[in-house]
Amino acid sequence: MSSLDLALQRALAVRLNLQISLSQFPIVEEWMDIHLDRWLEHNPMPTDMPNGMSSSYLAMIGADLNRVWWGAWGHPSGFIPKMADYFKLCNIAKSDARALDQIGEHLEPTLVGSWIGVWGKKVTTGWHFLDPHPWSKIEEMFGTHEAKFTLKKWVEDHAIDHIDRFAQSIGEEPFSEIEIPVSGATVDEQVETVSLAFQHFTGSPLSLALASRLRNVPAPELALSVRVRGGKIARLGVLAPGPNVADVQVLCADAKVECDPKLGRMVGSLGQSIARVEYGRAGERAGVDVYVVPGDPQSREAVAASAPNDAN
Repeated sequence: MSSLDLALQRALAVRLNLQISLSQFPIVEEWMDIHLDRWLEHNPMPTDMPNGMSSSYLAMIGADLNRVWWGAWGHPSGFIPKMADYFKLCNIAKSDARALDQIGEHLEPTLVGSWIGVWGKKVTTGWHFLDPHPWSKIEEMFGTHEAKFTLKKWVEDHAIDHIDRFAQSIGEEPFSEIEIPVSGATVDEQVETVSLAFQHFTGSPLSLALASRLRNVPAPELALSVRVRGGKIARLGVLAPGPNVADVQVLCADAKVECDPKLGRMVGSLGQSIARVEYGRAGERAGVDVYVVPGDPQSREAVAASAPNDAN
């Protein structure tokens, strides 16, 4: 089998796994299916990409199964035509389209894509750039508001010179989201920085239990996800390398948030393992999300082995 055939086979498996997973989410109502299917259909296949390149996919599952997010990205020449058609079907506002064009010209990204999510009984969609960009360029894109100055102070105080991801939603009450690295050479140093970040952005540091749990990550690869809406910091999250489902369950207990007993089965049906986990706080609400690279699901034996834990 050729490399292109293998890439096509994997792309089809990803789409099928994502579609099948929808039936397991009670929050995904029937009317939402068309929006999620439309998004899937408007991601390029390997035959649409230069030299048969594959698209990258990531799926997020709220630990309480009350949030779903799908994202895809790749080379601009393959994604931009598909994104243009997709956003046209979404009736993208002229202001949103203009922002995408202007920011794209300003940043000249090498990895672009779109995303879609379901939470709060709504379907939200948008676009993102997945390659690093200098903070100086990002700063120029923000107007004069409280969130910009809060971000600027953090970046300058901690000598952050770049961001790793920029995302934007479209539609009503749009938000921007940036992912920034956490300074610190060791896990302990990074966890301390993260706790300071929660104090800075939300007014309350990490709990001692959460800080202790994050110190168990295998490498100092923590990152912050900062969401800006209406000129204010709307949400802050900390991203950590992927643990196993049992560790996520303990993390949820430490964070005092719900973890649905079917989470392990959901992860197993989507892919091989958890790529990243995120603890996020938005106002008085908090939650834990897990990110899975969708593809070949775990073997039937592996999924079956996790079933007793799911029933607890």
